[in-house]
Amino acid sequence: MDETMSGATGRIRVLHVDDELDLADLAATFLEREDTQFTVETATSASDGLDRLADTEFDCIISDYDMPSQNGIEFLEAVRNEYPTLPFILYTGKGSEEIASEAISVGVTDYLQKESGTDQYLVLANRVRNAVEQYRSQQALTKRNRELRRYKQMINSMREAACIYDSEGRFELVNEYLAEWYNTTPEELEGDHSTLIHQIREQADGDPFQDLLSGERREIRGELDNTFSAHGYAVLEYRLTPLRVAGTVEGVVGIARDITDRRNQQAELERKNRAMDAAPVGITISDPSQDDNPLTYVNDRFTELTGYAEEDVLGSNCRLLQGEHTSPETVARMRAAIDTEETVTVELRNYRQDGTEFWNRVSIAPVYGEDGTLTNYVGFQQDVTGEKTREQEYERMVELLNQTEQIADVGGWEIDPTTEAVFWTDHLFEMLGVEYDEEPSLHDALDVYLTEDRPRVANAVEDAIAAGEPFDVEARFQRPDGELRWFRIRGEPTTEDGEVVTLRGAVHDITTHKEREQELRQIREEYEALFNGMNDAAWVINTDTEFLAVNDVAVERTGYTRAELLSMRPHDIDAGLDDDAITALITDMPADEIQVFETIRETKDGEQIPVEISSSLVTYQGETAVLSIGRDISDRKQREKQLEQFASIVSHDLRNPLTVAAGRLELAREGCDSEHLADIARAHERMNALIDDLLTLAREGEPAGSAESIDLARLTERCWKNVATGEATLTIASDRRIHADKSRLQQLLENLIRNAVEHGGEDVIITIGELADGFYIEDTGPGIPEAERADVFEAGYSTTADGTGFGLPIVKQVAHAHGWDVRVTDSSDGGARFEITGVEFSNDVQERL
Repeated sequence: MDETMSGATGRIRVLHVDDELDLADLAATFLEREDTQFTVETATSASDGLDRLADTEFDCIISDYDMPSQNGIEFLEAVRNEYPTLPFILYTGKGSEEIASEAISVGVTDYLQKESGTDQYLVLANRVRNAVEQYRSQQALTKRNRELRRYKQMINSMREAACIYDSEGRFELVNEYLAEWYNTTPEELEGDHSTLIHQIREQADGDPFQDLLSGERREIRGELDNTFSAHGYAVLEYRLTPLRVAGTVEGVVGIARDITDRRNQQAELERKNRAMDAAPVGITISDPSQDDNPLTYVNDRFTELTGYAEEDVLGSNCRLLQGEHTSPETVARMRAAIDTEETVTVELRNYRQDGTEFWNRVSIAPVYGEDGTLTNYVGFQQDVTGEKTREQEYERMVELLNQTEQIADVGGWEIDPTTEAVFWTDHLFEMLGVEYDEEPSLHDALDVYLTEDRPRVANAVEDAIAAGEPFDVEARFQRPDGELRWFRIRGEPTTEDGEVVTLRGAVHDITTHKEREQELRQIREEYEALFNGMNDAAWVINTDTEFLAVNDVAVERTGYTRAELLSMRPHDIDAGLDDDAITALITDMPADEIQVFETIRETKDGEQIPVEISSSLVTYQGETAVLSIGRDISDRKQREKQLEQFASIVSHDLRNPLTVAAGRLELAREGCDSEHLADIARAHERMNALIDDLLTLAREGEPAGSAESIDLARLTERCWKNVATGEATLTIASDRRIHADKSRLQQLLENLIRNAVEHGGEDVIITIGELADGFYIEDTGPGIPEAERADVFEAGYSTTADGTGFGLPIVKQVAHAHGWDVRVTDSSDGGARFEITGVEFSNDVQERL
């Protein structure tokens, strides 16, 4: 709620806050009965009252003291934080000197204790009425003082003689230009009676000056012939208008223009046989001796201006130029001046013969003969459409600027370097949240900023005045409510003859921008800390394949400095791929995917290190870029090499003796029949299985071989025959064809079938079915506990005595070699279910081809 008056209509809006709703409603009824101007609304708590104040404009608050959650004094403190001068009456049944004293210290307007009976409401109504009248008077006085200051600034800034007269016709304010005419100072003239006002009153019927003061007259125009101390004889054209301050006429504004030269020119024209046809304005002469003052002469400019031929207008009145948009009030004023034989100048809409509209400045003056009798009226008519258009455009511009200030949250200011007088626009007052009875001094204007920022603004103002250069600074300001705001202050000096005569500028609230900068700075710092805190080398590359950023690990592991790396390209440190391949990996980076590949990084001293690169698209400094993370896989490559060597040894050095042992076992069976021979045969089978699994695991990291279209159901049936399945049952619920390496897929299926048979029991049921992007194998066995599911794919893990612990790691290896994912979960019957996803079906591949 703005702290403004709603009293323009005579209404008094009252908010009554009392937790006893019945008492509040009763008070409202009697108050509205006591005074029909009252409109009373009620609230049952202080918080409700504050919400109502935020939404609705009130002229006065009546509040009880004893209320739950927040008492009347606390409510008053909250109100004063937002509405420092809004009338507040503490109307309480719990009265004491202590409460009254505390309320007065907080700023209560009035204090009244509740009583029995209805007479108290008459007293309460009077208290409300008095408080509101005093409040409105103070508001009106503040507005009047501000408007009066602006009038004074306007008078002092004018470049022609101007003044303000008081109600007695004395000079109240005189500008330098007027004082110069009298060869004195403004201070010497102020307080003296004006000879012009005396002359106007002497020459006119009635008192036109008093008519201005009473509002019955809008202006007085005329000319003053006089001899002036500084200029000698001169003719001044003057205009007097009421000075309205806060809607009340407080005096009269007078503006005078030297028209001596114009009058001399007119006299010269008259001496030259009244060659009026050469005049730049339309000229008419009318005969006052005849009814309706008919025209007896018009010059050429008049016919050009109006489009009427001379014969069409002679004998008629200029009323023929009037139309539907001509102001009746202006015409009446002009006719009244003619009737009283006064000189008059008006501006009104007229119409040419073809109907087109134009603004006409009409000046009419009486002409007297040698005997003093009225002989003619002479009229001057000038097309001022352009001038009026500019005036209207100026008014629209001022209105637009005021609206723009509100929309853009920008306030304007001006400083007079000589007097250090400061002017603030209304919106700047609102932005700062401060109130001054007068425009602030330069010291007060600078004092609104925080102590540590104030010198920056003060120095900028001083430098601008001294050097005549604009400035642009930022400073913080703390509003009265404690909120800290950031302002951008810009100033632009206006100079005359090399001296700064005015310093104007704007204040823009940039708090949101500053907060956004702080957030971005914090995000950037967090990003840099994360980027540089990574354990692997990382860099950001633009679409031109240039390094934009590198982290500390990249600097450390390549041996180059950060500056050196930022001047290089990824091609300069890659020894595993050709330049075209590197460029393609960067420029063809797919969106929403992580691209993983292996290559070799070369350090500054020539060392070559195998790395695994993970890349993805990111936004860096507003542009699309590639973030790459390079992990040193030297240890992994070494382990793979060792594993291959180990597998070779296992295959050669173990399988040969095992083959000899198997042959000897067959010979032993021919020579004897021992129960131990079957155990030896089973041991040989287990050793063969271990060797096969080790050889399979040794191929870890190898991609799948040549892919082909495979019938999943047919291959599963083949695998079923290759595995000892006992009494187990197989169900196939898929007719899809899979795009895969057949031998590797067979390994995966056989290991999953073998795992289900080994752990599911003799009568286990095994099902193979389809998923949206793959297939699953599940059984009716006991399942795998959730806590152990993360371990089942680790080499050597087995829950049976006969298991090698390599079957499921082989499944994982085959899946990854194809680019598939594998996970374990519960089957529909509670057993184990293995889901293989990311699979390409043959018909999907065909569609892409």
